[in-house]
Amino acid sequence: MKTAVESLRDLGLTEYEAKVYTALVKIRSGTASDIHLVSGIPRSAVYGALHRLEERGTIEVQSSKPMRYRAVPPEIALGKLKDNFIAESEDALVALEEIYQAPKMEAQEEAIWTISGVKNVSDKIIEMIRDAQTDIIFAASYPSFHEIAKTYPIFENVKGEIITKIEEGVTVRVTGSRSEELEEITKDIPGAQIREFPADKSTASGGILIVDGKEVLIAIMSENADTGMYDLMAIYTSGDGAASIFKHFVETEWDASVSV
Repeated sequence: MKTAVESLRDLGLTEYEAKVYTALVKIRSGTASDIHLVSGIPRSAVYGALHRLEERGTIEVQSSKPMRYRAVPPEIALGKLKDNFIAESEDALVALEEIYQAPKMEAQEEAIWTISGVKNVSDKIIEMIRDAQTDIIFAASYPSFHEIAKTYPIFENVKGEIITKIEEGVTVRVTGSRSEELEEITKDIPGAQIREFPADKSTASGGILIVDGKEVLIAIMSENADTGMYDLMAIYTSGDGAASIFKHFVETEWDASVSV
């Protein structure tokens, strides 16, 4: 279990503030010299910590010579710390949301990110789909995202997000190399444009998702020899440069495909 000092630090106190308050809880009240001896922190640091604790409302000060200090009962003091922590968290959230919602700054370099694990890849795909404004393209050889969904139910959530986007007017195109699987997708996702590409000519080794021609996710799927399950990781990048390269290959595959 955490010590009292560690827990107080987690609520926003500094190391010295936490040790001073804990010392006062032990001795109930005392002078700066008493607190120095019990807490073990430098005497020069005691007064600064006491001043900040007084501002936080966690200690009380008696005007005497020498001045004496006492701890506010822990239940009351911790209530004040928790309220302050929540208020500060809410202020931070508002500030960060303003930054997050602001127009994205153009990066000097297009970074490439690696995403591992079925849930993490699924979450990223859903995030991309939700951000789509005009066009979503799935290009997948076998096994495709649809096939993966049979093994990992979490991918079923992706289907619902795609249907929502189609209803919003976003164009959704899907290419694959197995006609029976594509027929299932046609039934599951009405409104999507589905085309079949020859299996021996597909450019996708796992699956490629391109959103609005600016975001690219390349999923790499491999079968685990021990479990027979599919392992999944992905590579993600955004920006016109890298996306345009992959979009060219996917569009070429789309043009060479036939409708299902």
